[in-house]
Amino acid sequence: MRDLLALYDDVVRALDARALARAASARAPRPAPGGRLVVLGLGKVAAELYEGARGEGEALLVVPPDAPSPAGARVLRGSHPLPDAGSIAAGEALLAAAAVLGPDDAALLLISGGGSSLAEAPHPDLSLADLRAVNQALLTSGAPIEEMNCVRAHLSRLKGGGLARALHAAGVTRARAFVAVDVPIGGVRAVSSGPAIADETTCADALALARKYGLPPAATRVRETLKPGDPADFIEHEALCDLRSAAQEAAHRAPLRMLDSPVRGTIEAFADTLSRERGFSCASGELEIRVPPGAPPGGRDQHLALLMARKLRGERGAAFLAAGTDGRDGPTGAAGATVDGATWDEAERRGLAPDKGIDQFDAGRVLGALGLLIPERHTGAHAGDLFLLRR
Repeated sequence: MRDLLALYDDVVRALDARALARAASARAPRPAPGGRLVVLGLGKVAAELYEGARGEGEALLVVPPDAPSPAGARVLRGSHPLPDAGSIAAGEALLAAAAVLGPDDAALLLISGGGSSLAEAPHPDLSLADLRAVNQALLTSGAPIEEMNCVRAHLSRLKGGGLARALHAAGVTRARAFVAVDVPIGGVRAVSSGPAIADETTCADALALARKYGLPPAATRVRETLKPGDPADFIEHEALCDLRSAAQEAAHRAPLRMLDSPVRGTIEAFADTLSRERGFSCASGELEIRVPPGAPPGGRDQHLALLMARKLRGERGAAFLAAGTDGRDGPTGAAGATVDGATWDEAERRGLAPDKGIDQFDAGRVLGALGLLIPERHTGAHAGDLFLLRR
């Protein structure tokens, strides 16, 4: 399994947001004479994007607690995966920073995944408790990310183009967004619930999803988002990476076959697909899972790894890795896990009840006891999950 871990590390280094932003920095907007450049960053790797694209302008960055604090930037920290009071303060600060700009100023937006909870500016009739309840219900519902973002955007003054509205109202015409895409559908429009770009979904869509997933009543207090064709939808967005990038980087560095990526759908369906594969292969993307009520923190990559341990049981030389390129696997202390053909039998021999680990979304307990978890760390990359299979 060491070769899979080494390849994972190589991929993460190749997707470091600093290098991606540095390569794109020549395309940053320029202010008019006498104006200023302001950098507004939001997401798990906004700090690294800023370090790569650093200019002479002011900067406000909203990042997770474990992200770096670049010199010269004002850094605010929100919470993930659920918003907290810091998230509210950060969202309001982003809107305030946009509001004080003028027609001669330019705005460079640095956006990556995770921003949906790191920064929030709810409508006046929504409390932080309301937002946390809705987001918790979404996270455990099994809804794909695009449906979660539809609901989130319609409850927010920041998401669904809210930041673009604020910049347009201030008279800004020079703006560009660099985006590290971490979603399977929607591209740059969907990252961090699209704070600076028009949203094609409607209030009716959000209400239908609230009914479909039985969300708390607060999810019905929706407001319309910025729509395509509105003058405020003026910011050009550029993708620096996407959910294919991790698999593409792996295939570039090793003699393996890249499966159709980005993968999506349920973890169980993807495990069945992998069970039919032979040889050395890779894929990347983000998968869906419905978390049972009262389950431990879990982690979808750990859950998939334990499913694959059952499918690889008894196979000599077989190994599998599932891990987040951002160094995180949900609200756990791991980035993911590795397993091989001996993992399942060893778990049973030790009395770890791996079947219960799958049924109760408790794979982390089993894999942690076997020493197979990949430790959590802030990698500086954010391009979804990487899957490596050798059979």
